[in-house]
Amino acid sequence: MPRQRKNFIHCPESVDHYTCLINRYQTGAGMGLHQDKDEQDLGAPIVSVTLGAPITFLFGGVLRTDKPSRWLLEHGDVVVWGGVSRLYFHGVAPLGKRASHAATGAVRYNLTFRRVVG
Repeated sequence: MPRQRKNFIHCPESVDHYTCLINRYQTGAGMGLHQDKDEQDLGAPIVSVTLGAPITFLFGGVLRTDKPSRWLLEHGDVVVWGGVSRLYFHGVAPLGKRASHAATGAVRYNLTFRRVVG
């Protein structure tokens, strides 16, 4: 078992039937605070992988009015959340004008893995 897994209370040993959503962010693009509550299986965690330019991840609470914490996500960073935090509001601030990565330039890709019921 990876050493880091012990830090995730709600991270199961394995989860199957995952799908991957790929988002591409250019300078000025972001995603407002939202909940992923329309999915059929809210028991499985969300796994988010950042590739390319750095961006600020916003992670709030159950209410849209809860002030979100801000985390800088850089190339290769992975965020996993589930359990009670599964329905917390989250999003990303617009990609800054100076954000860049050697492999992607001023572009950030996000791979989001979610469980699908099948």
